[in-house]
Amino acid sequence: MSQLFRSLLVMIFGLALVVFAPSSRAETIAPDELVRRLATEVTNAVRNDPELQNSQSPKIADIVGRLIVPRFDFQRITQFAMGRNWAKATPQEQKDVVEQFGRLLTRTYSNAIASLKELDIEVKGTKTNSAANDVTVKTQMIGRAQPVAIDYSLINSAAGWKVYDVTVEGISLITAYRDEFNTLVSSSGVSGLIKVLKKKNGE
Repeated sequence: MSQLFRSLLVMIFGLALVVFAPSSRAETIAPDELVRRLATEVTNAVRNDPELQNSQSPKIADIVGRLIVPRFDFQRITQFAMGRNWAKATPQEQKDVVEQFGRLLTRTYSNAIASLKELDIEVKGTKTNSAANDVTVKTQMIGRAQPVAIDYSLINSAAGWKVYDVTVEGISLITAYRDEFNTLVSSSGVSGLIKVLKKKNGE
């Protein structure tokens, strides 16, 4: 994964964490309206709270900890990122990879929330994927020199709409990590991937 793309994903994924914050009314509205309402609510909150504009504030960690679990399908994200290697893992290894990858994403992207003060999201439309409960919400991030196209892939289950991929200018989060995961599994197996993730998480 290139450093430029990694840096962009840091910012985008951090925005996604708060765009899809839990809301009692969110489950009954269309995904595009959900994105539109929550993006407005959360960016306004960041602009009005100086603590949320400080990337080192413990308040950010608290927000991420509360928002990321309900709105992201980490098992689906991890399974897609591992690709064919998912089937090579034992049930315990699958559980460990999901846990460690989820922790890595949570830690890595927490700092991005502070950047929301200068950004806005425009919803451009919704595309149905393989089934009615699988959609992509197309948006643009504005507030920088050039707008950035961002697609959020969501699936609707009994737990509500959950994000399973974020695509930035045509390149997905899943695809970006799949190459890295394939290399690690090829060289040192699934156990090696878990060790690398644990190391990155400071364990």
